[in-house]
Amino acid sequence: MLESETPQDRVVEILSKLPAKSLTRFKRIRKSWCTLINSPSFVAKHLNNSVDNKLSSSTCILVNHSQPHIFSDKNWKQEVFWSLINISFDSDEHNLHYDVVDLNIPFPLEDHDFVQIHGYCNGIVCVIVGRNFLLCNPATREFMQLPDSCLLLPPAEGKFELDTTFEALGFGYDCKGKGYKVVQIIENCEYSDDEQTFNHCTTLPHTAEVYTTVANSWKEIKIDISSTTYSWSCSVYLKGFCYWYATDDEEYVLSFDLCDETFNRIQFPSREESGFTFFYIFLRNESLTSFCSCCDQSGDSQSCEIWVMDDYDGVKSSWTKLLTIGPLQGIEKPLTFWKSDELLMLASDGRATSYNSSTGNLKYVHIPPILNKVVDFQALIYVESIVPLT
Repeated sequence: MLESETPQDRVVEILSKLPAKSLTRFKRIRKSWCTLINSPSFVAKHLNNSVDNKLSSSTCILVNHSQPHIFSDKNWKQEVFWSLINISFDSDEHNLHYDVVDLNIPFPLEDHDFVQIHGYCNGIVCVIVGRNFLLCNPATREFMQLPDSCLLLPPAEGKFELDTTFEALGFGYDCKGKGYKVVQIIENCEYSDDEQTFNHCTTLPHTAEVYTTVANSWKEIKIDISSTTYSWSCSVYLKGFCYWYATDDEEYVLSFDLCDETFNRIQFPSREESGFTFFYIFLRNESLTSFCSCCDQSGDSQSCEIWVMDDYDGVKSSWTKLLTIGPLQGIEKPLTFWKSDELLMLASDGRATSYNSSTGNLKYVHIPPILNKVVDFQALIYVESIVPLT
């Protein structure tokens, strides 16, 4: 112990390096520890230690996956599983090691509800459960349902009634406002017939709203994007911005500044002449990364490119091609980089694979039964935290 370090400092240093599960238990042992662990300064210190640990040889991946359970009477319900996978290589970089921890989070599920991850920041995950928006901290098993949207309306029942549909959701931290925000983009239309058929649908401008944890309420904000814009991707949070893969007449990245609450459009590199199409974004080493692919003439295999956005100041951006993969057979899409040269990918049969970009080796991550031909699959690099939801 350093001369300037007090016993209390030493306690803080030790506790801040413990997992959330242990801290939850210690909060019940001593009142002074409970006060310490709940303090904003300790929460921040614990988060910083978790982020530093992310750079170690072992990587923690949060997986959201589901599969239908069919009963004998042919009724069914959706079974949702969240798992933490600690994945690493041994010292000679040849053998892949992983252990799996299943998380039992009591989501308020109806029988046919899915759980979809739509944003992640500082250990907190933003999800949609059925028709509800929730914030969830998997490490503490806490979740909080957000208030009802101020723009989403009940389904339209007649002609010329406004019909609103969820389009995209983002989540992140506003470093100026010192709070977390959820942004929602809503698609609007109206029908000129009672049956609400597609041919009688008139698209209207998109609308958007922001929820803040500080105010615990939604407010409408300005958005100016094409009414034909469509986004199906999970948002990516990075350094005060939310990003989505989006498309109208072309593919692009839609960004949202969480501080000044403005949207901007970021162009992808031009790859159309080569037959490559962008369709996915994710993070790699604190950089926004995009994936594009091109199928061969037979359609049996595809070649892929990974591009990294070098700089973005809210207006201008530049891209660099990181690597080319393939042609490979049986690969559906990348999920995330879990090391600088190891790309976790989803195979067409629903299994996870790890692709080494340096050697070209492709290894199945055999973790039965949870990753065996599941219906839905999402994965992200996860940093454990004790950040509270309120």
